[in-house]
Amino acid sequence: MLDINKDFSSFQDGLNRFETAMQGIPDRVPVVTQMHEFAMKELGIAAGKFYTTPEILAAGTLEIQEKYGIDVPVLDYDVYNIEAEALGQEVKYSANDMPDVDRTKPLIRTRDDLKKIRTPDFDADGRFPHVVEMNRIFRQLIGGAEITVRFCAPFSLAANIRGLEPLIMDIYTDPDFARSLFDRIVEEVLAPWVLHLKKKFPKVKNISGDDAAGSLPIVSPDIIRDWIVPHILRLREICGPEVYVPNWVGESYLKDPEEMFDLKHQVCPGFVEGQDPDVAKLGPEVYKEYAQKKGVPLILGVGAAFLALSTPQEVCDRVRHYIEIGGKAGRFALLLCNLGATTPPENVKAAMDTVQRYGTYR
Repeated sequence: MLDINKDFSSFQDGLNRFETAMQGIPDRVPVVTQMHEFAMKELGIAAGKFYTTPEILAAGTLEIQEKYGIDVPVLDYDVYNIEAEALGQEVKYSANDMPDVDRTKPLIRTRDDLKKIRTPDFDADGRFPHVVEMNRIFRQLIGGAEITVRFCAPFSLAANIRGLEPLIMDIYTDPDFARSLFDRIVEEVLAPWVLHLKKKFPKVKNISGDDAAGSLPIVSPDIIRDWIVPHILRLREICGPEVYVPNWVGESYLKDPEEMFDLKHQVCPGFVEGQDPDVAKLGPEVYKEYAQKKGVPLILGVGAAFLALSTPQEVCDRVRHYIEIGGKAGRFALLLCNLGATTPPENVKAAMDTVQRYGTYR
């Protein structure tokens, strides 16, 4: 039975470990994870209830993170749907799966539809109030510590309400329309939403934009440079340096991965993040070298598909390799990416056992 009033203030030890790791050498490599789907499955709660009940999602996520010994409490959910749904984009709910936008019914079909993009009432529209309440409860349960708040980054939001293929076609065939779409998204929706979150949580230091659609090979480096980066920088200009976007992937597709690293660094200057399968293909050494060159911490992500499909021994081997390379001289954390409902619990345990065994600094 889920206790929604349980004291999770012990997570502050993990937060302190992470803060130390980002600045120098902690006692052990800290582990961060995204696990809302995994938590939902572990708790046996239907998706419709889990994603629309703030106290269940907040307390339930912490319950499962504590169960598996995760260091850093992370509040994650179907981030990509929140702004789109509140604007009127249809979202599909099911009993067992995370909600997702109805991609057969894009909100924005013509230029006239741009008027649908207006500043919402963040205290009433869609699940905006749920997100604020989830964050409030989450902070309260861990003893008032500040954590990251999240939003859907401009390109991914545009893709969700326009459709990914039409959006890319717009960029090439009707760039004026595409610019108007992005301008309205940033100026009318995302900037006011981020400022609202900052007002609700005035001590927040990390405001992370999720932007999976802004990755290779979905888009090209040129699109990232000319269409995606500028709108994130505009958000940072309006809302402050707390805003960043860390989760692009795909650098292993390039002859020179540093081209992608440099683009990432523009929108996430505080640290370098790499995820599988890129890290597995390029090797963690490439990421460590770039992070040291820029003088920033490194976060390496063990991939969701790998964690779902591999054996515990394979998980152990990869985690050990990443922490041995990434953890040299500190300033390193390990990310377990997007644990899903099909991720075997024994693989999560294998990852954590490996960190406990090999991730300690002596």
